Amino acid sequence: MMKSLVALLAATAAALSPAWAAPPPPNAFAQRILKLDPARQKAVLRQAITNDGERCGHIGDTSRVPPYKNLAGWSARCTPGGDYLIFVGPDGSAQVRRCEDARKLKLPGCPPPEPPAKKPARK
Repeated sequence: MMKSLVALLAATAAALSPAWAAPPPPNAFAQRILKLDPARQKAVLRQAITNDGERCGHIGDTSRVPPYKNLAGWSARCTPGGDYLIFVGPDGSAQVRRCEDARKLKLPGCPPPEPPAKKPARK
């Protein structure tokens, strides 16, 4: 009974306070991506986006974002296509989210939306 109570308290504390939770284990697949040169990293991220059925003509800016659970993350800007978050699992799986959706889900790491283009003033 005492062991189960201690386990229950530990589980509750971990759930209530992420700072107490153990850090996620290293993501070996993400480490492999990080060892690639920048052009190949972009190719891997673009492939994840298009494999998910999203549009990504040319991948421009990319950056690392905070991990989510045991998933390593990147943000990417596609033209045409828009902004995406790509989370990569240790097994090589990828989860892709449009940044507009990721913001609603409160996922970390999307860059701020681009301001609307200013229309030229009429004379």
